[in-house]
Amino acid sequence: MTSGTASSDGRAQDALSGRPKVAIVTGASSGIGLEMVKRLIEKGYRAVANSRNITSAMTLTSTADLKLVDGDIGIEETAKRVVSTTIQSFGAVDLLVNNAGIFIPKPFTEYTAEDFRRVTQTNLAGFFYVSQLAVAQMRLQKFGHVVNISSSLASQTI
Repeated sequence: MTSGTASSDGRAQDALSGRPKVAIVTGASSGIGLEMVKRLIEKGYRAVANSRNITSAMTLTSTADLKLVDGDIGIEETAKRVVSTTIQSFGAVDLLVNNAGIFIPKPFTEYTAEDFRRVTQTNLAGFFYVSQLAVAQMRLQKFGHVVNISSSLASQTI
């Protein structure tokens, strides 16, 4: 489901239209997500970066090629805002990087109802809402990629 090349200056672009590639990265205010956004921008992508407080984190600055969307990706309205910002700003979604996730470092038998809600909202609903919306756009375009980033903690029980 992809169509892409690099321009003469090495920037990632769509092979058919010649437009820059477009990415969404969740959990983008620090760590892997932050570095992913930086590298995508370096490679010529346009991007929308999301985290709960991406603007106040001040690790990225909004530009013509980078839009920041604050909010919990586990809330459906935030996912809608992220994808609609991407389409309105750049006209396509070529890549979705699901990087947002939380871990509460205690045995699950000690999780409170709020702990459980937070983990499932971010780690499950966050993946679901934004993926569903981004893939719907990719299907219209007839191309796109989804990358899901997980922690090694996912294979270890607490």
